[in-house]
Amino acid sequence: MSQPASQRRTYVLVGLFALAVVVVIGVALSRLGGDDTKPVASGNQTSNATALSDDATSSSPTPTETPTCEGPDTQFNVEGTEQDSLLPDCGVDAVTKAQQQESGLSLACGGTYPVILYKTSTTDAKTSICGKTSSGEEFRFVTRANGGSVLDLRGVYDPQRDAFLARNDGTTYAVHAYDGTLLVTRDGSTTSQKSSDWISLDNEPDFD
Repeated sequence: MSQPASQRRTYVLVGLFALAVVVVIGVALSRLGGDDTKPVASGNQTSNATALSDDATSSSPTPTETPTCEGPDTQFNVEGTEQDSLLPDCGVDAVTKAQQQESGLSLACGGTYPVILYKTSTTDAKTSICGKTSSGEEFRFVTRANGGSVLDLRGVYDPQRDAFLARNDGTTYAVHAYDGTLLVTRDGSTTSQKSSDWISLDNEPDFD
């Protein structure tokens, strides 16, 4: 019994469509290398990587190394993320716990107060605020007058003045957190030393 012309036409169209799909798939596979069991163009990637590695050894820039101390060209917070601690000045070493017990902290902190929370350089002194952790809940006030020895003092924070404070032998030291100014009060007289360079762990700018 013969099929109606419309059914034959439908079968022909379905067959042509299926053939077209097979052709399209075949062309696509041939352009991709014809082997879908391996990563596409894996051979080319390997050879290109080898060629690049040979050529790039002399021309590719060396990855930026994380600085271990602060020099004149040091860039802070390059990636826009907070650091766990500020950097000590180059040439100033952090102390060990044993050294801290024997002679106190250095301007690079260390020992049981390893985190540099704040640093300021003024006309007559350098000062670091050394924390047990980056929270700043407990810290030491470490200062050194030009030509003098390092003083490692117990520090407190005064929120009303936004200042770090310490006392030693009748002398009171205060560092304004907002601009790095160092105030030294001795025998009822206070001297103010404007900061030439300051920086805090909160990544505030080191200028007014």
